[in-house]
Amino acid sequence: MKKIVILIIAVFLITGCSVKYHVVINEDLTLIEEAKMTGTQELFDNYYKTTKTNVLNSFLEIYQDILTENNYKYEMIQDETPYVLVTRKYENANDFVNSSKLFNDYFEEIKYTEDGNKKKIETTGFLGNDPENSDRFEVKELEVSITCPYKVINHTAKELDLNTNTYYFELADENDIILLEYDTSSKFNPNSELYKTIATCLLILLGIWIIIVCVNKKNNKNK
Repeated sequence: MKKIVILIIAVFLITGCSVKYHVVINEDLTLIEEAKMTGTQELFDNYYKTTKTNVLNSFLEIYQDILTENNYKYEMIQDETPYVLVTRKYENANDFVNSSKLFNDYFEEIKYTEDGNKKKIETTGFLGNDPENSDRFEVKELEVSITCPYKVINHTAKELDLNTNTYYFELADENDIILLEYDTSSKFNPNSELYKTIATCLLILLGIWIIIVCVNKKNNKNK
């Protein structure tokens, strides 16, 4: 089967639909891959004679066999704006890197390496804008988010959420990469950054207090 699942994502992207791609690393080191596929208002307006759900069902009718063959689960989520949720679970990061069709076809190379407790997922050569590759539709920009329960020691994310330890990557040309390195010996503590901020403020206040005390002592001596 040749680059089939990439067609699923690409069709949504080039026909006015949007895809939010998310990876969750669990504490037991299993991974959950999910893609939320829905339509833009412009797409739904083009199909004004039918419901939003029926528009998305038409995609499922075409691609449900392909999803099943590649071990993906899928369901229609009825929300204010309905979307198709596509998911797959992996035994570990190595299994994800080697088996994920939704992820692999956008990159020249995806690597997973281990050094003791340190694990690293890294991509090179984003292929979304490769016009010479006939197996892929052009994707102008791909947004990927990764949530990790462990301390992240190195990353190339453009944004991050310190409350959930989620890292957001934006890929628009071949030089954009994803790099996430984490240490499984150290669990993520959502309060650690708060503690650091508090400690920094206390040190600043202590420094100001010491300066004030020293100035007052000097002024008293000069009286």
